[in-house]
Amino acid sequence: MMSRVHDVHSKNEVLLKILCGFYLISLGVHFIARGDISALPLPVSVALGSVLLLIVLGRRYPVLTMISMVCSPYVFILALSAAYLSPYSFILLSIALLVSLIYLDIRIVLFSSLLYLSTAIYWFAVLRRAGMAAGSEHNNMIYVAMFVLYVVVFSWVLIHFIKGRWSKSERGLTSINHILESIDITAWVYDLGSSQLILSPGIRRLTGLPAEALTDFRTLLKLVDPADIPLVQHSQKEMIMRRKEVLLECRLRHIDGEIYWVQVRGTPQLNELGHLVQLEGVIIDITDSKEREECMEYLAYHDDLTGLPNRAFFHMRLQQYINESVGSIALMFIDLDNFKSINDTYGHYAGDRLLQEIARRLSRQIRESDLICRLGGDEFLILLVNSDENLARKVAERINASLSEPFHCNEHQLHASASIGIHYSPDGCGDLEQMISKADEAMYEAKRKGRCRYSVDQSPI
Repeated sequence: MMSRVHDVHSKNEVLLKILCGFYLISLGVHFIARGDISALPLPVSVALGSVLLLIVLGRRYPVLTMISMVCSPYVFILALSAAYLSPYSFILLSIALLVSLIYLDIRIVLFSSLLYLSTAIYWFAVLRRAGMAAGSEHNNMIYVAMFVLYVVVFSWVLIHFIKGRWSKSERGLTSINHILESIDITAWVYDLGSSQLILSPGIRRLTGLPAEALTDFRTLLKLVDPADIPLVQHSQKEMIMRRKEVLLECRLRHIDGEIYWVQVRGTPQLNELGHLVQLEGVIIDITDSKEREECMEYLAYHDDLTGLPNRAFFHMRLQQYINESVGSIALMFIDLDNFKSINDTYGHYAGDRLLQEIARRLSRQIRESDLICRLGGDEFLILLVNSDENLARKVAERINASLSEPFHCNEHQLHASASIGIHYSPDGCGDLEQMISKADEAMYEAKRKGRCRYSVDQSPI
């Protein structure tokens, strides 16, 4: 209903411009025919133009405005013929009949045709009284009636044809929208002239808002994750200033708080003069693939049993610390003393549960700036940043104290201890494999001393 009213308003505005031209041409033709404008109905022209302008700009009564627009040419022609009787007026009147086609409504065409016939009857009556058309009224009315019938039939065929094409286009657009919704793609167009954003219905699933509520770019930008707003604004500038196609990934926040990852593709569109007129593209929901990507990345750098970082992550982070020159570091190699016997006695399930609990206890003994990883089996590494030998010794003592507390699994009470080797690097430099090797040697030294101990290696690498 609202789209129909908006359509009538738009056509009223177009017809107002056409009628203004119609009045000016009519006055011009009669001025050329007579050579002066003294008898022309200028007050009527100004009054009609003013009234039509006010009701069109008011946009309150679209149907009444439409009827007024159709009637106004006939009022003007009657006023014109009252001032100066000329066949030119009747020719111009036929144009008034044809302009009613702009509404593509056969009812308006029929209404205009009735006005045309009524005006023609009045016209011939005036001519007969003036003695200018005696004896020819019958034939002239036949011609007028045939012309009106032709205009009505032509209008009906044209309206039926255009609406048929529109219907096919709308069905095709509906099908395209259904397809876009089913594959999680939202099409978008940003008109630079009107600063209006047009989105396909699929945007509702990503934002919770209908496309009609997001006709302004700034409104949509408010739904973008704050961390991604500079990237979106930069991409828009790239399209407008450098006229480049863009491809970016950002996060959209649904009104219920859920976050969607989307891929935005944008292309600048130029007119035939090479001027940038609009931006257009698609928004693709990539949340599932992004989650899979993040999951794969997590698994690539974390141990799937304990959730701790693995050797690859440990190596990457250590290299980062070395490059940033964070200062002295201490590397701790931890090996459980009796893990194999627990596996053999209670089974692998109990062994796995034990490793998970040990991982949690070890994590509680270090700072947030430090790093722990599981090498594999029953071996763990801990990296202490900005540490000295005394701090490393205290951490080792806390670890042994923590592991001395019994573990409970399936009503069994398990006991575990660890041998710890420590390699200290005052300058924070060195090769990871060599550092691990040195810490490993210190760990075996601790085992030789009786297990549940720690040993420090300070030999240079």
